[in-house]
Amino acid sequence: MTAIILIVVFAAAIIGLGATFGGPLIGAILAAVVIVGGIVWFVAAGSLKTTPREAVREAPDQEFLGPGGPDDPTS
Repeated sequence: MTAIILIVVFAAAIIGLGATFGGPLIGAILAAVVIVGGIVWFVAAGSLKTTPREAVREAPDQEFLGPGGPDDPTS
């Protein structure tokens, strides 16, 4: 949910700055690009076979530098 809010705020800032400094045509073009990009992002996220939670669970374990090294949790 937080990611969606951040994307909406970022998109609004980009569109607003484009309309302010580039004129209404650039603002409209940026608005169209942001809307199409958002639709593509939602479709891509919806078509994934794994959820983000499953992707994190399936991540490989970290390889340590060696026994007794600075990243060894058992030392």
